[in-house]
Amino acid sequence: MQKELTNLSILKQDDKREVFVLDTNVLLHDPTSIYKFEEHIVLIPLTAIEEIDNKKNDPIIGYNAREISVKLEILSGNIMEENQGAKIPNGKDGILIFLSDNLFKSFPEDLSLSYKDNLFLSQILEIKSLYPSKLVTFITKDRNLRIKCNALGILCDDYKHDKISEESLASFFQPVKEIQLTTEEINEVFSTQNSQNWFTSYKRTWKLHENEGVVLRDPSDELFGMGIRSGNRINYFDYHAIKILGLPPKVLDDKNYDYNFEQAICMHQSMDDNIKVLIIIGRAGTGKTHIAMAAALEKVIKEKRYDGIKLIKPIVTKSRLGEDIGFLPGSVRRKLIPKMRPFIEKLRQFSENENILSDDGYNRLLDSGVIELINLADVRGADLANSIVIFDEAQNANPFQMRTLGTRLGEDTKLIVLGDPTQIDSIYLDKYSNALINLYLKSVKHPTNFLAQICLVQMVRSHSSQWFEEVIQVNQVSKK
Repeated sequence: MQKELTNLSILKQDDKREVFVLDTNVLLHDPTSIYKFEEHIVLIPLTAIEEIDNKKNDPIIGYNAREISVKLEILSGNIMEENQGAKIPNGKDGILIFLSDNLFKSFPEDLSLSYKDNLFLSQILEIKSLYPSKLVTFITKDRNLRIKCNALGILCDDYKHDKISEESLASFFQPVKEIQLTTEEINEVFSTQNSQNWFTSYKRTWKLHENEGVVLRDPSDELFGMGIRSGNRINYFDYHAIKILGLPPKVLDDKNYDYNFEQAICMHQSMDDNIKVLIIIGRAGTGKTHIAMAAALEKVIKEKRYDGIKLIKPIVTKSRLGEDIGFLPGSVRRKLIPKMRPFIEKLRQFSENENILSDDGYNRLLDSGVIELINLADVRGADLANSIVIFDEAQNANPFQMRTLGTRLGEDTKLIVLGDPTQIDSIYLDKYSNALINLYLKSVKHPTNFLAQICLVQMVRSHSSQWFEEVIQVNQVSKK
């Protein structure tokens, strides 16, 4: 008798294994999700394989679709004896079974089974009726589908293996730390005549991350300067001397702020070639794109430190499992330019105001390839060597896509990641489980000398923009 992977007889066993049914969007969000459920039984509806197949050529999630197909094909060869599913090599003896048929006879008539989501729910209800002793949980990133589950008495949950806690998220958005130096520590800063090598020794009690910026104050609590932690030292820099393309940190609300310390730190980090990966978090209007583009232009056009600038941005629509830009007319560049409008506008501003580019020079940079617009789905085929890569709106990508981008970076590449976790456009992501916050948290937990993070707080775009940000509040339902 030929072995199969759709036999559910293992569910009759009286053990503590739980059953997790994975929705298509979970598999496409994280192709490694099948390995994350330890010793438990993972069920994947066969109709999910059809949905995955339909997405294999998608320009955004096509790579994820192909990746999960490869993994499932390999796992399907690990069939155990007596049709007991396939072994999942996760070190916990997990089991994979594909789910087919098994429709619940009393499924509500007003939920059409022609809709694949309802088909999943019908199959889960039938499993619950056949194996009442088993704890069955449906894992989906679709909020409306979880609402249906609650109505039908199906245990469900979001995919949480890439989520962070509310406490961790809140901890990111803190003011820049301040340190009051002693007279001895200030004297140490000036122990050499070379201002490029001014520093004071780092103290563990200051509890700074690697490459974290800090405000330095003298014994009388007056502003002394700024500092960046680098190993066992705090490197000094002058707040009033930090500029990019001749522009200093911007303060819009001078009634409440004398300085914009976050922007000063961000500008210093952006210009530091030893920092290979910089994560910039901030709401709209805090200057993320301005600083990133200014630093990239100065490094490429003025200093000629890098050969080019690569601009990458996730493209998000209201599609259920992804989107396709293929129907749009023209080249990939023409399709991406409307999505890259903030970058194009910044290029135009710098052309007009800073004399870094001649009139319409940004178009020639685009034509020459010095500035290149890249679709996130095409990153694996892109040449990122000796470039500054700016990844905007990273909150609309998933951690797997961030990993794909990160693994393409060379030693001569600098990556600047921008995003606002409060502006999530993807229907399968939230502020707890997106590439931006995931990367920020991982960089804090696993520090190294080439990683840096900064959170921009001050609104600097305009007074009207600031008014809307502060006054027009949108009540949001908790996404816990």
